[in-house]
Amino acid sequence: MRSYKPVVMTVATLSILPFVLATYFSLANTPLFGKAGVTLFATYGAVVLSLLSGIIWGRVIELPENLHGRKLLICCNLLLLTAWGSLLMNTPELSVVLLLLGFVSIYWVEARWLKPSNAHKPYLSMHFSLTSVVCIMHLLVLYPHY
Repeated sequence: MRSYKPVVMTVATLSILPFVLATYFSLANTPLFGKAGVTLFATYGAVVLSLLSGIIWGRVIELPENLHGRKLLICCNLLLLTAWGSLLMNTPELSVVLLLLGFVSIYWVEARWLKPSNAHKPYLSMHFSLTSVVCIMHLLVLYPHY
């Protein structure tokens, strides 16, 4: 069986670049394509949070005997819908706050309720590192606004 670990690590690490660029545009107060940096940051954050939610959905489907599967699916959807709703209200700062809570919650839910096997421990470690970096960028984006 082919290992996708190097591809996953590379793609996950490169997924930080749009966050870095949006953080820069937000701190520099420079629009890109007519959109404020905080708006770019929030929209990309919603996309990544959707991806992480999809990963959890896949893991729950993969492990149907998990006692917390229903809770996981409901939590993921609530986090996602809340963040998406805040984007619709045209309040990107609120979106960034909700997305920050979403990223922390997704990691916590996954680490707590999806007991990682030895095969998933490197993923969880990478997820923790990337979540930490993304959360720091969320705080940087929010700092000038609050």
